[in-house]
Amino acid sequence: MKTILDEAKELAVAHRNADPATTIIKFFPTAHAGQICLLEVSGSAPTTGEVMPFTFSPDTRHGVNHPSTVILLSPEEWGDVQMGRLPLPPDWVLSTAEAL
Repeated sequence: MKTILDEAKELAVAHRNADPATTIIKFFPTAHAGQICLLEVSGSAPTTGEVMPFTFSPDTRHGVNHPSTVILLSPEEWGDVQMGRLPLPPDWVLSTAEAL
């Protein structure tokens, strides 16, 4: 069976293929045990000024055996996150995130 990191990497590739404007994908290995947690920055994402996690059930037909949560941010919102002006959910610690 694939690890959560393996599945996260596969999702990152699929998401970049679906949205070529995606420039950054971060994997948060400690955010939620047993869950793939990704933060994605895309030039095609609207700037809402909010961090809205979207959670998905496993999709075993497509090789995703773990639930996943994705946060999609615009480049402006990503800048706000980096500057500390826009908070991530409490368990999403930026210093533990891995670039994919």
